[in-house]
Formats: sequence, structure tokens, C-alpha cells
Amino acid sequence: MSLLPQHEGYLPYFLLYASSAAIIHSFVCYISPPNIAMGQFKGPARPEPNGLASRIYAMKNVYTSLIRGYAAYHITNTEVYNLAMLTFVGVLWLYGTELFYYRTARAKESIISLITATTGIIWMNTQREFYSF
Repeated sequence: MSLLPQHEGYLPYFLLYASSAAIIHSFVCYISPPNIAMGQFKGPARPEPNGLASRIYAMKNVYTSLIRGYAAYHITNTEVYNLAMLTFVGVLWLYGTELFYYRTARAKESIISLITATTGIIWMNTQREFYSF
């Protein structure tokens, strides 16, 4: 059994990367002080970082990681594919609203998440036929 996804194309590897990044950040949120774990929220309107927010954010990342990881290995499953794409929509919504509406985040700390989410949404939308259902 191979540890890497066995489907054609690079999208499964991208999903595996995004899954790994999310689970690593979950660990950071659980073991680091809240001001480190919630470091991407440094906007002018941010509330004081606290342990509860850090742990909630960590659990959100666990769910995101599990869905993307499962999709990397089961990319031809329509429901899993759609859920994985929705995780990127959720991240784009989270960082977009926190950056532009609530002003609790800054572009400097949010850019990687915004790029990853946008890339995931576009890539998954354009490759839907390739991983035909």
C-alpha cells in the first residue's frame, strides 16, 4: 500500500498538502499560547487571543484536514469531492470576512490561506470532469 494517492493528476497531492498544513496548524493551536496560535488574526479590530478561540480554530482545522485528506485518496467520490471543495470555500469566506469586513486579520498573515483556498476552488472546479464521477 502506497502512502501517496494513486490517482492521476496533481490535485490529490494538492489536497494532501492542504490536509497536512491544516493538521499541523491544529497541533500548533493546541500546544502553543493563544497569541502564537491565533497569529494570523492581527488586524486592527481583533479581540484579545484566548485559549477557547484557539481550540475552536484547531478543531475546525482538524475537520478540514480530515475531509481534504480523505478526498485526496477518494477523489472520484462526488460527495467527498464536493465537501473538499467546500472546505476551501469556507476558508475563503473566513479569511475574506475577517480581513475585509470584521478587520480582525491583516493581508500579510492571511495571504497564504487566501491563495491556497482560491487555488483549491479554481482547481477543483476546472478539474471536475477529469476526475469524472
